[in-house]
Amino acid sequence: MPETNTVPIQCPNCGTQYQTPVRTIIDVGQQPQLRQAFLSGQVNLAVCPKCHTGGLLETPLVYHDPAAEFLAIYFPQQLNVPEMEKQKMIGEMTQGLMRSLPPEQRKGYFLNPRQFMNRQKLMDAILGTMGISQEELDRQRKKAKLIEQLAVMADDPKGLAMMIKGQDAQFDYEFFAILSDTLNRAQAMGDEKATKQLTMLRGKLMEVTAFGKKAAKQQAAVESLKELKSPEEFLEKVVAADPDVVDAFAVAARPLMDYAFFEKLTARIEASSGAERDQLTKLRQHLADITQKMDEATKATLEDANGLLQELMSSENPRSAVREHADELGDAFMAVLSSNLQEAQRRGRKAAFERLAMIYDEIMAMVEEELPPEVQLMNELLRAPYPEGARDMLKEHQAELTPEFLEMMDRLADEMGQRQSNSAEEAQELTATAKRLRDIKAQAMLLV
Repeated sequence: MPETNTVPIQCPNCGTQYQTPVRTIIDVGQQPQLRQAFLSGQVNLAVCPKCHTGGLLETPLVYHDPAAEFLAIYFPQQLNVPEMEKQKMIGEMTQGLMRSLPPEQRKGYFLNPRQFMNRQKLMDAILGTMGISQEELDRQRKKAKLIEQLAVMADDPKGLAMMIKGQDAQFDYEFFAILSDTLNRAQAMGDEKATKQLTMLRGKLMEVTAFGKKAAKQQAAVESLKELKSPEEFLEKVVAADPDVVDAFAVAARPLMDYAFFEKLTARIEASSGAERDQLTKLRQHLADITQKMDEATKATLEDANGLLQELMSSENPRSAVREHADELGDAFMAVLSSNLQEAQRRGRKAAFERLAMIYDEIMAMVEEELPPEVQLMNELLRAPYPEGARDMLKEHQAELTPEFLEMMDRLADEMGQRQSNSAEEAQELTATAKRLRDIKAQAMLLV
């Protein structure tokens, strides 16, 4: 049984028929990014290309985490499949997973997979393998329930005020993170009503809760940095800011807090006296502590990223190693990778450059795998030789050439044509890509 099948769907809202991929095997040992995708409701999600109505497809799947020796079978209760047929399907899925693994990875726990008929219970078990306690799950679930209740009152200011009265402590970073995650899922599923309610709720809670007001104040302060005209003006902003905003400035504008900044602040301290001198001295020490901790954290992060890059470079199979470490490939790693690519090219180290490029290409492939199918198709069309290769691919994907897809091609071509560039070379590349998109769209129009 293949890991992914394509199945036909008929939209229950508008009747549009379309194809959508359905995954039957999730092996986070081979594709770690699928763990978070499943937990956030992005696996086996069908969204109508016409009206954007969507929802999760409740289909059987195997979930495998070799690091935790956790093998689970999810077989939704609502499928109402006879027991004999159910066991046959479970056997096929388990065998499909085992065939994808080398013999040494097929261990004893494969003989006794855990079975789940409820998606939430499977998600709880997965979170348990990640070290998240039942107490944490209960707390998060309580906040998720509160979000559900508050969303109903999003357009009723008086009712909302009554519901949140006396609960300000509930509205912390974790609450807003869960709210944002819930909003993202609603958007991904095309649920316009829930998206509108949750967006309105988040905006109002940002206005009336202590955490929301603090976050909004910090965000506004950071936005104001875009209008800075001189280092002296930055110093004035920092000196005049309250403690919450000072911390936000330090995080958002660390490069501005350089030696010259502290030199100017010290001069200001020496020119002051009394309470002002004490206040400025405390501010300097606070900023010195913050920036030192940030620098130490950055240094440690870059050292970890460099160590990981060396591990991937020395691996027998860098592409597989990249996927095994997918959760660790953050901004710091990409910065280190980019720097090493440039250095290898500058020094003419061909072998190192090719291996680094292989790692970069695999990361980009993983990123593309997470893109919506229509975006993946557009990228494939742009890479195909023009005109014959693009035309053949369009014929192969003729059923996917919907009016919405063609409109997206037009919109993207327009955006590229209008985008500001930093160099003549980049501008030329954008213009060429926009033209290629329009040319491919003209080919597509002959097939619809």
